[in-house]
Amino acid sequence: MIEAIVARVLRFPALVVALVALVIGGGLAAYSQLNIEAYPNPVPPLVEVIAQPYGYNAEEVERFVTIPLEVSLSGMPGLEHMRSQSLFELSDTKCYFDWSVEYKDARREVLGRLQLAVLASGVTTTISPWNAVGEIFRYTLEGEGYSALELKAAQDFVMERQLKRVPGVIDVTSFGGETKEYHVAVDPFRMRAQGVSLDQISSALQNANQNVGGQRMTLGTESYDVRGVGLIRDVHDVEDVVVTEQRGTPIRVREIGDVSIGPAPRLGQIGQNERSDVLEAIVLMRYGAETAPTMAGVKQRLRYIEENHLLPPGMYVKPYYERSALVNVTTHTVKENLLIGMVLVVLTLLLFLGNGRAALITALNIPLALLIAFSGLVLTGTSANLISLGAIDFGIVIDSSVIMMENLFRHLGPEGTGTTVDRIRLGAREVATPMAFSTAIITLAFLPLFTFTGVPGVIFAPMARTYAFAIGGAIVLAITLIPVLASKLLPAVVEEKESVVMRYLHRIYDPLFDIAIAHPVASIILRILPLVACVVLFPMLGREFMPKLEEGNLWIRATLPMGISREQAAQYADRMRGILRGCPKVGPCDGATRTHREVLAVTSQVGRPDDGTDVTLFSNVELFAPLAELPHGLTKEKLIEQLHDELVAEFPGTAFGFSQMILDNVQEAVSGVKGENSIKVVGPSVEENERVAEQVLHVIEGVRGVTDLAMFRSMGQPSVRITADRRALARYGMNTGDLGSIIQTAIGGQVVTRVFEGEKNFALTVRFAPQYRDSVEAVRALTVITPDGSTIPLATVANIEQVTGPATIYREDAQRYIPVKFSVRGRDLAGTIEEAKRSIAAHVTIPYGMHLEWSGEINELAKAEQRLFVVIPLSLTLIALLVYAAVRNVLDTILVLLDIPVACAGGLLALLITGTNLSVSAAMGFVSIFGLAVQDSLLIVTYFQRLYQQGMSLEAAAKEASEKRFRSVLMTTLVATLGLLPAAVSNGIGAQTQKPLAIVVIGGSLTLAVLVRILQPPTRVLAYRWIERRKQRRAS
Repeated sequence: MIEAIVARVLRFPALVVALVALVIGGGLAAYSQLNIEAYPNPVPPLVEVIAQPYGYNAEEVERFVTIPLEVSLSGMPGLEHMRSQSLFELSDTKCYFDWSVEYKDARREVLGRLQLAVLASGVTTTISPWNAVGEIFRYTLEGEGYSALELKAAQDFVMERQLKRVPGVIDVTSFGGETKEYHVAVDPFRMRAQGVSLDQISSALQNANQNVGGQRMTLGTESYDVRGVGLIRDVHDVEDVVVTEQRGTPIRVREIGDVSIGPAPRLGQIGQNERSDVLEAIVLMRYGAETAPTMAGVKQRLRYIEENHLLPPGMYVKPYYERSALVNVTTHTVKENLLIGMVLVVLTLLLFLGNGRAALITALNIPLALLIAFSGLVLTGTSANLISLGAIDFGIVIDSSVIMMENLFRHLGPEGTGTTVDRIRLGAREVATPMAFSTAIITLAFLPLFTFTGVPGVIFAPMARTYAFAIGGAIVLAITLIPVLASKLLPAVVEEKESVVMRYLHRIYDPLFDIAIAHPVASIILRILPLVACVVLFPMLGREFMPKLEEGNLWIRATLPMGISREQAAQYADRMRGILRGCPKVGPCDGATRTHREVLAVTSQVGRPDDGTDVTLFSNVELFAPLAELPHGLTKEKLIEQLHDELVAEFPGTAFGFSQMILDNVQEAVSGVKGENSIKVVGPSVEENERVAEQVLHVIEGVRGVTDLAMFRSMGQPSVRITADRRALARYGMNTGDLGSIIQTAIGGQVVTRVFEGEKNFALTVRFAPQYRDSVEAVRALTVITPDGSTIPLATVANIEQVTGPATIYREDAQRYIPVKFSVRGRDLAGTIEEAKRSIAAHVTIPYGMHLEWSGEINELAKAEQRLFVVIPLSLTLIALLVYAAVRNVLDTILVLLDIPVACAGGLLALLITGTNLSVSAAMGFVSIFGLAVQDSLLIVTYFQRLYQQGMSLEAAAKEASEKRFRSVLMTTLVATLGLLPAAVSNGIGAQTQKPLAIVVIGGSLTLAVLVRILQPPTRVLAYRWIERRKQRRAS
């Protein structure tokens, strides 16, 4: 079939060139449309439900909001897990769906179930816009002379509204800053003197802030609409609102309290460098949207805002994190590695063929195959990422082209006969069968990539498709374009000169080959040793799921004592930023005095944003530090150790964790815990869970490799508890509900209406003046109006005490748990986890009704390994069947498959020498060399069979096949090695995920080049002799 295709394309070369031109044009167009992400989203469809019940503590939030939500949301089609957190005035419930469920369908299902949820009165729910890889842009809003209230108002009513118009942007979250409010601080004594209640004040303010319509009125020939305007416009309007009247005298708000403009109670605070309080905004990308066009739209909208002066004069946006910058840097790393790899491949072809035209014709298929892959990705709607692009080995992709050109080149030599077309057809026919089977075998070798589901599937599916498109395109080009270009650009008779490289290699290879032929038993023993090496080396390797993609930043989490105030936590954050920047003190810092110049800037966040999208307390401090290029000799691991030691020395007892921005979000979304890995102590009692978690923490802190260890406590939140005394209330003819306005409005404050200022609107709250609510004694003295109009102190009808209770309650699949989080550094993940499990089993007794669950990367590793243990043997079985179909006898099939353990031994040894853990990325490297090993062996075996069947002696056929195929086999092996060499040695941002794959391919390829090409022929000779002796014995 391939011969027929070659014959046809040689008859119509112009058509082939035209079709290639179309491929180039289509590929370039596809590349301009191809979406490239730094990292695929490894989180399944996740819908997050947020409720912010006013005034509820953690236990009340759990009881009246979270549990009813869990009951309502349970049983949804495709729902796999449900995790929730309940804390003061916030309920957060995350619904994780199966990968087969579309996000929009999951969201629609959740919205439908929320309509059925029976929640506490006045509690509403929203769907969070957040997703694990959605934070694409962060900035601060700044302006000299503007107050924090003015900056926040500009952010809420200008920036947010404008940026949400960008396609792909789902929301803009504000963090920090001060939200403007109108405050009515009432004086309870003046209220009592005027005989006014809180309910009267609230009702009067609501009634005084209304516009009404009176339909239309016809005046003459015109129609007028009728409006009653009564909206509050400013502080003076609030002060003039009449609450009641006494003997014809109006009692206004100003006579019972003070009206002012001030900030709403703050839930979080942002600091940056030497400044303690700035306003940050986070642009969130819609789930499934593409980064590049979304970021382009954001930048275009920012220019629009600036050009049209939508912000007040002197106010401006200062970006400090941009996702596209990471994509650009990592893409540059990948492009650089690919370009260097392509150059090395071309040089290799040139050195081996000794002909520049032949080398360039072969190498031309590299960019063409890549363009075909781009077209395939765009047509299938697949986004490229740094794994799928960076892992492409162009040596493997163009193996078919190398095999074709080498054989055509040999047939066009002086020994060839016939016309140029005849020679090319003959050369193509000789390699047609092995090339077709080799391509099928390489495709089968990548079968595990296509079978992955879940997180591994999301990460490696684009890589599988990219390889499939590139290899498929390369073989089509090998049987169409290469014969055409060879017939037109190469001379009719090629003067084939042995290159210097080939002469040198023959000098090394030929004596070793003769020695191996002379000692076949020793050779076959050496062939078996790799099997033993694989068994010995494999247990020595550390295991992890995936190497971490370097983002060029640090994301540091500090866990402070439970119950700490925002103000105190912000002071700690100031000092932490100073340490990270290497400044001797908080405040402006000259660059010359800094000790950590590799840290470009530091932004800290305390608490959470106002919309509740980040579920945390003031005790949680997170710091973002983008890094400059590290100086020679300083690795990121060493920098982390230095910073960790400095922080722990300054803040003893505080737990610190180190991660990266995207990685931290992904890990939190996957496990539900703010940490890289976690052990969840699951049980019904918060107190008992904490007790067991303490034991677990103390046991695993002695495990080598465990770092950043901390326990997220539930208990420890101080609170003022006001417990109604029902008997005392009954004596005054009152119920517990009668205390509601005192607790909610007088102490906490209540939003009664909103004040509109043009398109802006701000809350108007009623609350007792600070001196009447800011201490336990003041709360005890608060006056309660009884049904008969008399007043009594609150302490008369309620017990007021300071207690400690849960600050946050974690739940997963309807069960409470306490997480113990940790990271692993300086050791492989799997080995660390296994030792930790043994230590816990030996030293911790888990009470009845409780159990431990491990979350994080270890779960994904286990799933991937389970899949590989099934799929790789299946893949090898199919490869064996294909090999048998190609060679048509069992003996040669076994001899071909013996090259696989040789390649594996080389890959394992390369991992051990470089100190690289066995990961899914490395496993994909082994998959690559499976195909490479079988392909090259098959090329020699099929040629050997032809010579042997033509009557050549066994030894002569083995030697002739090895010599004639020596150059093509060595070329395919070396181009596979050199194609990934830049990726193997690169330390740039974005190289980490492709490095294990490259190391395995190089190690396996070099082993194949050194051992197999020498040991394979003697093994075949010995095996054939054994078969012949058995036949002779049977015959006799």
